[in-house]
Amino acid sequence: MNRQTQPTSGTRYVESRRRSNCIAARWLSVIAAVAGITAVRPAAAGGGPENVLLVVNSNSDSSKAIANAYIDMRKIPPNHVLYIDWKGSLETASGENFRDKILLPVMQTLDERKLMPQIDYIIYSSDFPWRVDLKPIYPDDKFTSPFDPIASITGATYLLSFILHKEPAIVMPSNNWYVPGDMSGNDLQCTHLTKVPSRGFRSRYTWAPNGEKTDDAAKGGHYLLCTMLGVTQGRGNTVPEVISYLRRAVTADATRPPGTIYFMWNKDVRSSTRDKCFSAVAAQINALGVKAQVQQGRLPDGAKDVAGLMAGVEEFNLARSNITIRPGAICEHLTSAGGILSAGNFQTPLSEFLRAGAAGASGTVTEPHAIQAKFPLPSLQLHYARGCSLAEAFYQSITGPYQLLIVGEPLCQPWAVFPKILVEGIKPNDKIKGKVSIKPSSLTGSVRAIAMFDLYVDGRLMGRDAANKSLELDTTGLPDGYHEMRIVGTVADAIETQGRAVMPFYTSNHAAALDVKVTPLSASNDGKFHVTVRQPGANSITIRQNSRDVGSVQGEAGEIDVSAATLGRGPSMLQAVSEGDARAVSAPVRVQVE
Repeated sequence: MNRQTQPTSGTRYVESRRRSNCIAARWLSVIAAVAGITAVRPAAAGGGPENVLLVVNSNSDSSKAIANAYIDMRKIPPNHVLYIDWKGSLETASGENFRDKILLPVMQTLDERKLMPQIDYIIYSSDFPWRVDLKPIYPDDKFTSPFDPIASITGATYLLSFILHKEPAIVMPSNNWYVPGDMSGNDLQCTHLTKVPSRGFRSRYTWAPNGEKTDDAAKGGHYLLCTMLGVTQGRGNTVPEVISYLRRAVTADATRPPGTIYFMWNKDVRSSTRDKCFSAVAAQINALGVKAQVQQGRLPDGAKDVAGLMAGVEEFNLARSNITIRPGAICEHLTSAGGILSAGNFQTPLSEFLRAGAAGASGTVTEPHAIQAKFPLPSLQLHYARGCSLAEAFYQSITGPYQLLIVGEPLCQPWAVFPKILVEGIKPNDKIKGKVSIKPSSLTGSVRAIAMFDLYVDGRLMGRDAANKSLELDTTGLPDGYHEMRIVGTVADAIETQGRAVMPFYTSNHAAALDVKVTPLSASNDGKFHVTVRQPGANSITIRQNSRDVGSVQGEAGEIDVSAATLGRGPSMLQAVSEGDARAVSAPVRVQVE
């Protein structure tokens, strides 16, 4: 890892900053052009499964198994899962292939499912290329080291407007304006981080170059939070390891885990790039009542209470260091090859932290030249300790994120305090018809008032109003049968923490009844599930796993065999949907693939 004295030539740097200002301001028009949207409704608050699009490689057993486990853990709505049959490289994709076969299908899906207003997170399961060669998108541009046109899949997705507009300023060190506070002078080396604010992320928010929100879309940028759940090729993790660290992270929510966040400094350039800011950030964390320490060394040898770790080290051995990582911890080590996960590479990869149970880790996918802008600032741990999600904490601390691969559980919030949401007007499994009035409330105390409540049905935003208002739901446009309601309350503070009440209900506006029977409920990966369906008067009946069709029959009754391998290992939900004069949906049936 080499230290560069200048980010790029002065003229090009200033011009690229100007151009990045223009491109970021065109975010909404990009979405409209790509997805065919003529108007964008106000978005719902982010931070939960209702604000996630999970992208799964249907051509990968590993990707499906990890996705199935994560959907079950986080209760991701079925309509928020996108299957892409990716058959390309699992290491590096050309920028054109990434744009055309991954990024554009993601954006088009959000439009077709009417999810654009509410999605804040794009989450990739495993077995997608973790590195993207951007050069084919910019054939006429000349890039100068250290800003080479090699990106991570997570960085390229977060900065998707730069790719969709073919804007080479994606490589600039300060194009992420979600980072709060004064970042001047911190591009190459972190020198100051005092009085750092933290904010919740929403894709609808416009961020100005000074890091503040603005109502002027022409003067700001929009982004989409992005992480990978796991990398299961090369120097990555096994499927059981990925599922294990994701489960640990989910159980860490709102636990305020006891332990210490360690900031390790030494004489290595990997440390000196940011260690001058360690003490100021640690002091802000300690002021929250969360323990943080600045220590000299490579790792906190012998520590059994690692609730977070920032190090600057090329290689390490966690077993020999005899440390224990607590559930929910973010750990990373600022080194050249931390995110290079191809087999036979040098330096310790980010996957070692995840293998030891960390909730998230990061690393660059090409030589970064020890430039602070390409790595998390020490404020990463401060945002996290204040209650931000793992993804929010990462992206509030990286001014130039295009080369940083972020892997882990993006929704993890160990230090959040979730409000408890109460609902009047409907009870679990109620059968309703016509219009229903729902009155939400919360148990938060006067200090944590709720700003607004959002109403979701089957994962889609259906209404929003202030905390003292009722939410109205007209069920006449819904198919008869099973549905899921989510009432999400957003706290009236800068971080916008969410709480939610989730309940199933049934509609009966047309007296349509769709019967489904699945046998067996558990099968081996080479087995099948036999599905019997019947609804009088139906024209056709389709069986779905999440958002995709896995079988269908014509007419009002029939039998279908569904391949277990198609579903992927682990738990899945199968649901029947009918078409005809009276549409209907069945209750989901849980099956298990061994």
